[in-house]
Amino acid sequence: MTKVVQFPVSPPAKLGHRKVKRRRRLNLEDFGQLNLFSQSNDAKVVNLPTADSFFEEALLLDEKNSPEAEKYYLLAIENGESVEDAFCNLGILKSSQGDLTKAIDYLTNCLKRNPRHFEAHYNLGNVYSDLGNLELAKVHYELSTEIEPEYPNSFYNLGLVLISMKKYQDAIRSINKFVELAPTSEHQVANELIKTLNAIAR
Repeated sequence: MTKVVQFPVSPPAKLGHRKVKRRRRLNLEDFGQLNLFSQSNDAKVVNLPTADSFFEEALLLDEKNSPEAEKYYLLAIENGESVEDAFCNLGILKSSQGDLTKAIDYLTNCLKRNPRHFEAHYNLGNVYSDLGNLELAKVHYELSTEIEPEYPNSFYNLGLVLISMKKYQDAIRSINKFVELAPTSEHQVANELIKTLNAIAR
């Protein structure tokens, strides 16, 4: 008699997108540099331009979920500023708006400029997973693990795709890799998945 093993009632969700971000400027006060300006009650906040480039402005607006972010990413592309990263982040914006066709268009435009762009492969994996195209999702997640092998979410999402493809042993290996790389606080669902998959794979 066959043993039926039930997955958790609600299947675990894949882990989300990853935007391209610029490194923050160092705050020298964190390293012992004294502030030249004293803190007084007369201090006023003055609004200055927030970014040095269209791409930086787009990032700031994107973090605030402003619809203006899209305009500034397009301006960055027009002006040759961080073009591949702007295409990648536009792809994420379009994906979150549910326009998956445009998301694929932007993400593949990023890859035309840099075929090893990690975030573009990872996010294309997410888009193709949302569309149910498991083969393409698998390819892009696998490429993202090759390019940046220390990023745990690629292994987790790849594991979920492999489960859907009924490749349980491969899924176990991928989710184990996630557990190896991710913080302990994120292990619970992954460990439950591994336990269930081990029962199925026997």
